[in-house]
This record gives sequence, structure tokens and C-alpha cells, in this order.
Amino acid sequence: MKYILSEKIKEEKIESRAIEKMVPWTVCDGSFEKILNNYKTKNNQGAILDIGVGSGASLKLAEPYFSKFYGVDLVSYLTSEMKSKVGFSAVDLNFEKLPHENNFFEMVTAFQVIEHLENPFFVMREATRVLKKGGFFVLSVPNPYHLSFKIKYLFTNNMPPWTRDNNHLLFLTKDVFAKTYLDNFDLLETIYQKGAIPFWGRLRLIFGKIIKKHAMVLPRWEIFGRRVCYVLRKK
Repeated sequence: MKYILSEKIKEEKIESRAIEKMVPWTVCDGSFEKILNNYKTKNNQGAILDIGVGSGASLKLAEPYFSKFYGVDLVSYLTSEMKSKVGFSAVDLNFEKLPHENNFFEMVTAFQVIEHLENPFFVMREATRVLKKGGFFVLSVPNPYHLSFKIKYLFTNNMPPWTRDNNHLLFLTKDVFAKTYLDNFDLLETIYQKGAIPFWGRLRLIFGKIIKKHAMVLPRWEIFGRRVCYVLRKK
């Protein structure tokens, strides 16, 4: 999806079938379920907010752990099933505050959304505001430390997740992450997505086609994961 100003998406209610069908990688590979099991009991209590809620897949997985479900996005992409369960608000996350009280949520999630924002640090401050002390902020973004991304940057000054043809804006170095997000939160866990073989198109010309292209076969390491998920706890 190419970069479109958030005001245009919201005003014209531009919809995307891709978003309606999208399921975050943290849900697909079981990472989010493990996070829920590690930090929350299945007691159907408390409230959770999903920032960039999309179809509602993350909240559906979280149903056994919470009793109240909220989601925000520019436009509602919720499935018919989730519309009846989720308190949805149309919010421009670049400029508009979340329509929720201070210290209300036990958990806030933001999967594959913060990198699309013009003002990602504003969202971080809003997540801090609406979370209870000790509440969890779970977010995923592209991993700029991927080995093949670094190699491509060395020769082109660009990286695949941040091109003219997509709508990714945020690039988090470790120090920027530390002095912004980690000023309000403790980092509990870092989870990398499994990795595909870098430069596979070139390598298979040498070794032959042994593994399917884009197959996630490499371990969850910093140099292999295309995306990274952070589990934060409000100080």
C-alpha cells in the first residue's frame, strides 16, 4: 500500500480489503498468545485496547483474558463478528488523542501500525496515558537490524521496509527507542519474527531450489527477523 495522508483516508473513508483480511504476524505464529499466557491469566477481567485494530484478529485472540475490548483505527475494518464485541473509535493517530480515560487499560497493543504514523511518539505518550501503572504495551515494527537490510543500506542508502512504494515512515534506532519509548516503560521481552533466507533469489541459482521462497526457516534472531515485537510495562 502506497503512502496516503491520514486525513485523506479518514475523510474519504478509503477502505482496503488487504487490511480487512490482515492478521498480524504475532497472532499467526503464536507470539501474542505466548505473551498473553506469560503476563495475563485467563480470567475475563480488565480492558484491552488495540491501536490500529484492523479486522480485530488480535482482540479475538485476547477474548479469554479480558472482559472489555476497544479498538481504534482511521476507518473501521472490523469483521461483522468483532463489531458487536469491540468499542470502536475512528481516530487519526497522528494528531488526535485516544478517546479513553487515564489509567484505564491493562494492556494496549499496536501491531504493524506505528511504522505507518507521522507522529509515532505521540501515540507512545497516549498509550502511556491510558495504561494503568504496571500495564503492558505490546507493539511490533519492522526490524531495521536485519542482516540483508543492513547490506542493502550499505550500497543504496535505502532499506526494503522503507521505500517509496510503501507507507512505512518510522525507523527506530536502539538509542531513539531507549530515549523515547523506554523513558516511560521497562522492556520485558523482545521477540523477533522467524526469518526467510536473505537473497534467496540469487542463492537458489547457485544451490538449486531446496526450500520454498519466503519460507520462515531461520531462527528468531535480530539479524534474521523481518519484524520485531516489544513487550513493555508502564513504570
